[in-house]
Amino acid sequence: MFKVDLVEGRTIPVASLAHRGDYIEIGTVFEKLFATAGGLGLITGPIRSFGIYYDDPGAVAKENRRSEACLMVSPDWKSAGGLEAKAISGGRYAQIEHVGPYSELHSSYDWLLGTWLPTSGEEVDDRPCVEEYLSNQREVPPAELRTMIWLPIREKSPR
Repeated sequence: MFKVDLVEGRTIPVASLAHRGDYIEIGTVFEKLFATAGGLGLITGPIRSFGIYYDDPGAVAKENRRSEACLMVSPDWKSAGGLEAKAISGGRYAQIEHVGPYSELHSSYDWLLGTWLPTSGEEVDDRPCVEEYLSNQREVPPAELRTMIWLPIREKSPR
């Protein structure tokens, strides 16, 4: 069981690198993102990194899934070095914190979508899911990795 927080997220400017294929393989794209960002001088202190996931794993074959590895940048940063300037959409999100290996994130999504969502009175929006990586996997054992899952939630219409 998780604690679900409904939050109003702000738009976050990011440097992005696209990935196509099995979501669990996005790690190699993050390595390239960080290497390129380091060379561009984008990593100068604490960082915020995100994964954006566009496709439902239950509906799209592994090889066709679209995602992006992202790093927060200043709002005025322009695309460079093969990285694209994008933004994570603001708006309502249901957030839960997953603790454990990335390979087990699916169990947190299963709970959020299969247990919490049907009884919440909320509806999923058409924006992509976002994961914010709160731990550095090079410094923390897999069992202690912390990942915030952001499920986009439709705005409530005024009654």
